[in-house]
Amino acid sequence: MNAIEELYRTYAAFELLVDSRRLTDASRTLFFALPGQRVDGHQFIPGLLAAGVRHFVVAEGWEPPADLQTAAGPHDGLPVFHRAPDPLATLQALAAYHRQQFTLPVLAITGSNGKTIVKDWLVQLLADHFRVCASPRSYNSQIGVPLSVWQLRPEHQLAIFEAGVSQQGEMARLADIIRPTCGVFTMLGSAHDAGFPDRETKHKEKLSLFKGADWVAVAADDNDTIRRLRMEGIDPLTYVGIDGRLLEIEEVALPLDFPDLPGIYLENAYAAVAAAYGAGATPAQIRRQLPALRPLSNRLEQREGNDGGIVINDSYSNDLTALAAALDFAEAQNPFPGLTLILGTLQPGSDNLPRTRDRARNAPLQQLLGNRVTRLITVGAANAALPAEHHFPTAEALLAALGKELVFGAETILVKGASNEHLGQVAAALSRQQHQTVLRLDLTALRHNFHAYQRRVAAGMIVMVKASAYGSGALPVARALAQAGADYLAVAYPDEGKTLREGGVTLPILVLNAEPASFARCASHNLEPVVHTTTALQRARAQGLRVHLELDTGMARLGFCPADWPPLLRELQTMDYSGVIASVFTHLAAAEDPAQDDFTRQQLADFAEAYRQLAEVLKTAPPRHVLNSNGISRFPEHAYEFVRLGIGLYGIGDTTRAGEVQPALRLAAFVTRVYERSSGESIGYGRRGQLHRHSRVAVLPLGYADGLPRLAGEGRFSVKINGHLAPTVGAVCMDMTMIDVTDLPEKVTAGTEVIIFGPEHPIEALAAAAKTIPYEILTGIGNRVHRIYSEE
Repeated sequence: MNAIEELYRTYAAFELLVDSRRLTDASRTLFFALPGQRVDGHQFIPGLLAAGVRHFVVAEGWEPPADLQTAAGPHDGLPVFHRAPDPLATLQALAAYHRQQFTLPVLAITGSNGKTIVKDWLVQLLADHFRVCASPRSYNSQIGVPLSVWQLRPEHQLAIFEAGVSQQGEMARLADIIRPTCGVFTMLGSAHDAGFPDRETKHKEKLSLFKGADWVAVAADDNDTIRRLRMEGIDPLTYVGIDGRLLEIEEVALPLDFPDLPGIYLENAYAAVAAAYGAGATPAQIRRQLPALRPLSNRLEQREGNDGGIVINDSYSNDLTALAAALDFAEAQNPFPGLTLILGTLQPGSDNLPRTRDRARNAPLQQLLGNRVTRLITVGAANAALPAEHHFPTAEALLAALGKELVFGAETILVKGASNEHLGQVAAALSRQQHQTVLRLDLTALRHNFHAYQRRVAAGMIVMVKASAYGSGALPVARALAQAGADYLAVAYPDEGKTLREGGVTLPILVLNAEPASFARCASHNLEPVVHTTTALQRARAQGLRVHLELDTGMARLGFCPADWPPLLRELQTMDYSGVIASVFTHLAAAEDPAQDDFTRQQLADFAEAYRQLAEVLKTAPPRHVLNSNGISRFPEHAYEFVRLGIGLYGIGDTTRAGEVQPALRLAAFVTRVYERSSGESIGYGRRGQLHRHSRVAVLPLGYADGLPRLAGEGRFSVKINGHLAPTVGAVCMDMTMIDVTDLPEKVTAGTEVIIFGPEHPIEALAAAAKTIPYEILTGIGNRVHRIYSEE
């Protein structure tokens, strides 16, 4: 018996844990201490020992704390440490061995986009016909896949797992764990291009997941994928959808009435239905489930509450894994002393523990909640026995109690339940009335982009959150960045830093525009001002502030210009500035423009010389930073000790990394009214919209007061509706804008969603129409536009 088999025999009934915050049953947990870029799992072992965990996989060479028995606390039994050269490889091998114990059909999903929504829709389509084991959320990584596969149990009849890779060589490990019998290939796009020498290599890497599979569902027009599958002896299950009313699968025509979905979602729905059909679902069974195929809203959406607090709506699915993720998100975003949880019924099977009522419903759940929740409100008959402040049989009963027996204040409220319990209505009732225009920030994409830039350079990350984080909301962004591993935040003015401090942000904060008169405020809120005169430097030192020296090498804005460098050097030689100079930096004027590279290189050379002189007169050479988002991509050799990430964080403005970062912002509105007008009539102020044909016109509830520039009117810009462009007509008004929807193939009605910009409609198109840059568009979005923060 080898080491993995022996480990499996011992721990087959245990939970595998890599995140200490998600502990549910200490007595039946095997913790893998995985080293990371910023966090080493070994550092959480003492806390887990105190919580009662006794089984660990650790790296060879790690030694337990000297006071181990004291740290272990009052729980019985000494801990067991299994040492491994690579704990992650051990986790993967253990999951692979677990997979080998099952002979059920296993469907794997990969592709550049759409994996999670196809997987979730497949579960919806098949859950009434099979006992399905599926990946939680987006568990498709080198860590997520083994944790997903470990959920397999004898009662399951079908498994659905998604797999994602970001660089060459990763898929082989995932394929060995999943061992699919069939699959879905969604599409090949630009995501993670940087991790592969070319697109063809990436395509081969992804398709290697399906080696040995019987069939793979693939769009009928994806000829390259079909050819490659056939070369490997895999049958392509081809499908093509027609207008959301008909799906042809291998020449079998299925009349199906798909929901009214945007174009990209409709393609995902076609893939999910084709795979469900291939897995054995009948057309009648599929038709019954089709109405449930909706875009995945209600998933970790943060909104402003009615009473000045925060409402986090996560009412899509509810098991222990999903609840743990929601609690992590809520804690990261919570500026208040406590956390309120409105909890619906937990879905069974998420903890892989024996299914006795007390054990399944109470012990793991209460251990997960621990002291993280200060106020528990439960919904559903299955939760009646939990120690809650209030219990309601249904969401409707809770709604009826709002403002009566159930009162909320300025607090963070996490609403967690499954979609069939309608707790989304509770979240909506607790949220401030929304403007009909919404700016949505995808925090998952934001963190993805942060790590994409972080991987590019071996340097600390200073991230810009000035101008309310480019209009997206400084506090939620700052909290997400702190969780992602940012080293510094940067704001424009002290008041912006004060707001972050009052919101509980503890990261170091650099203030770009701090006048000496504001230094007292900087000191009281632990902010670090930028100085660009010797007088400011002297005053900052007198007040005990750490400061950042800005050198002007060509931006011609702020900073010590070359004529100021000799007096600065004399000041630094005369007085002791030990511990005062936090960093030295400069701004590149045109790092994004190859035509200006000679100028940029001269800036870099001038900075290097100035820094050399500074370092000679200081006792300790301070850290340096010169690169912005485009600089990180184009001049990584000058990363030095820190870099400054700005608009690239949102997947905007850096064409060099277009295939690697993801647009994180989406501005959408909902049609207020649709009407028809005859040729010769006019639309809007100044009669600037002249109709030359009979037209259908839709009214949108946003205007220049909301950030849509007036230059975007009169047909110069087109919004996107269900994948089709619709131009503006007439002038943009203060609060409204009209668009021409005459040529759209699908009917537009009041309530139809309209995309101003987002992943499917780049913000650069709007900026070009308005003769400006994306920065100005983002920072000009009005306060009445509701911000929603979502996370996968």
